[in-house]
Amino acid sequence: MPPGFQVRDAIHGFVRLLDTEVDLIDPRLFQRLRGIRQLALASLVYPGALHTRFDHSLGVCHVAGMMAEQLGLSQDERELVRLAALLHDLGHGPFSHVSENLLKRYANPAAIPDGHKKEKIHELITSRFIQTDEQIRRILGESTGQKLAQLLSAGHGQPVLRSLLSGPLDADKQDYLLRDSRFCGVQYGVFDIEQLHRSLTLFGPENEKELMIKRDGIHAVEQYVLAKYYLTTNVYRHRVRLITDQMLIRAIVLGIEEDDIEDLRKIYAFDNSRDFLEHYAAWDDSRVLHRFDADARPNTACGEILTRLQRRRLFKQVYSMRITAERTASPEVRERLATLGSPANDQLRRELEGQLAQILTKHTGQRIESRFVIVHGFDIESVRTASRNDEAGIMVVSGNTPRPFEQESALFNSINEGYAEVYLEVYAPVVWQTRTEREQLRSRLEGPIYECLQSISTTS
Repeated sequence: MPPGFQVRDAIHGFVRLLDTEVDLIDPRLFQRLRGIRQLALASLVYPGALHTRFDHSLGVCHVAGMMAEQLGLSQDERELVRLAALLHDLGHGPFSHVSENLLKRYANPAAIPDGHKKEKIHELITSRFIQTDEQIRRILGESTGQKLAQLLSAGHGQPVLRSLLSGPLDADKQDYLLRDSRFCGVQYGVFDIEQLHRSLTLFGPENEKELMIKRDGIHAVEQYVLAKYYLTTNVYRHRVRLITDQMLIRAIVLGIEEDDIEDLRKIYAFDNSRDFLEHYAAWDDSRVLHRFDADARPNTACGEILTRLQRRRLFKQVYSMRITAERTASPEVRERLATLGSPANDQLRRELEGQLAQILTKHTGQRIESRFVIVHGFDIESVRTASRNDEAGIMVVSGNTPRPFEQESALFNSINEGYAEVYLEVYAPVVWQTRTEREQLRSRLEGPIYECLQSISTTS
């Protein structure tokens, strides 16, 4: 392909790809990303949310290149960062982040190499794909492949290279905020990306420079952080989005643990082997939905839920509670409620869902099976907390001493960092015909479900 090959992107306009980048798009591993939607089944509530990990990866490559150029990185560094950005999502499984929950549940912990224990498993799979796929190895060469695998895991060279790919201001977040906003048809995630890039700077010794922002870029970063917060609270935590994600997870868990579907188990039972990688690479959203639905797997719990999703016969939110000191008896109760989704609490959650199924059956007159009752907890962090990620916060170059962004920003300095909301919700295949009927049913269920949840403090 000639230098300067361009692709028209819905977010960034013309995205220019270098020869090696164009070559990397052709292998089956990268083409597979066309079949993995960025937001799983969010299109069931936002009809336009059909964008995929494929177009997102092109966008992240473009944004990473813009950032590297703005920061004056060398040609070799720019090319390395762009390649890593292009390949950063190779390891995503069907339905994107939904798969991470399942990989964590079914992976063999002993198969995760030392030094990778804190990584998300899909990130480890990305590194393994880069190191083992014959097409990708042939295009990149051994040396570049090893550098990329390291950069996308433990890090490589200067800290700034890692920051462009995984940090509070990384290219991944910048692209998905703008892309998810556009395709969901909302304005929550919009920010001024050009102004944000003009705010970037490097600080530190020559070989240890880190990504920071200039003092006069605080307002641009405020806009970016608020965009992330609003998109999280209004899109990623949307009721229907949460229900569809939890239905997918429950379908696959039941398919593996109750229906004993071996092909399904093999998708998520990470053991770091070539056989696992080959099997994993063969699956995308559509194949999972249709290979394990009720037509393909009649009389299975997995098949019933997947067919419900295809026909948009979704579970309903029958209860929602904000977990506060006033609503729950003790810190112990709040902690147990907030962590019910952990595999370590499977037995407790099943017992609770069994009790809830009885309550729902009694008060609705409908037969509700406990395996189709889902108790789900989630939190919404303080916007100050949202300005950081697991690795670091945003630092502002103020004189000779960098200072945390949330301290330098008058807006964020005024926000209570300790404030966060934790919710517990109950989803089930309850049927109602009108909004009035829905509200009446929820009102009848409020007391019995609340009392059931309170009993968790005495549950062993």
